[in-house]
Amino acid sequence: MAIPKAPVKRIIQEEGAERVSADAVDALVAYLEADADAVAKKAIEYAKVAKRQTVKAEDIALATGVTTTSDTPAENEHNLFDVIKKVIESAEEGKGFEEIIKSFIKFDKK
Repeated sequence: MAIPKAPVKRIIQEEGAERVSADAVDALVAYLEADADAVAKKAIEYAKVAKRQTVKAEDIALATGVTTTSDTPAENEHNLFDVIKKVIESAEEGKGFEEIIKSFIKFDKK
């Protein structure tokens, strides 16, 4: 992946830096690319769990942990993103079905 350097430099400058070294831009580009790769891989896994070949915005939201949207549920309602994320994380931790179900009982009481 190749994130263009000029927009990254502009972001740093817009945040208040008077001058930005090329090394600083390169370092931020490397970080952003690595982070984007990790998010993309997680999002692909979420799409697979949902039995889809298409990665959607909600998969990216799950992968980044940013689940607030205009459709955010009212207080005390389950957010589907949070539920799916919790199931996948629990399964990745090696928790069995029974443990996952028990965690939802706790999740429900929050």
